[in-house]
Amino acid sequence: MTGLQIREAELSDAEAIARVRVDGWNRAYGEFIPERLPLSWTWEEQTADWCRELAARNDGKIHLVALEASEILAFASGGPPLRDNVIVQGDTDAYTAQIYSIYVTPGRYGGGIGTRLLGALAARLAAAGHRNLCLWALELNPFRRFYDKLGGRIVARGEWEVEGVIVYEQAYAWPDIGVLIEACSTKGKTE
Repeated sequence: MTGLQIREAELSDAEAIARVRVDGWNRAYGEFIPERLPLSWTWEEQTADWCRELAARNDGKIHLVALEASEILAFASGGPPLRDNVIVQGDTDAYTAQIYSIYVTPGRYGGGIGTRLLGALAARLAAAGHRNLCLWALELNPFRRFYDKLGGRIVARGEWEVEGVIVYEQAYAWPDIGVLIEACSTKGKTE
């Protein structure tokens, strides 16, 4: 993984980001999110969404990609809290930054790409003045233990309903963003 590069996402990355997101979403959630839900995106829909998102770039959001030999293997996004979750227990009001998404290409899990990317995103958010952060993960996400290993603490539980299906989420938080940056740095060196 010595050839891994992390950089700001560019508009020309939209299609590759869409591919990673759709493949990653289907790998992580495909077994428990019913196909009828509008949460199972197509590459075309995601490419259009990411073109719009990357063109906006004036809203405090940070989008990073991780690539190796010019191939985008992962992406992560974060910025000011979206506050769009229906919280049923706990709260996230104290957190000034939120990780919106982090996806790694299936087949490259466990190699440290996500750890390095999350650490880089947390460092950029800290440089922008954020001192803490949170993120939401679906309760049934088989990969959410990743956040436990990096010191995340569950501070809230949320739910949303789409076409009669209730989906539950948990908010992981780091009251000190430096703890996450350090955990990613330390863990990233051992992977």
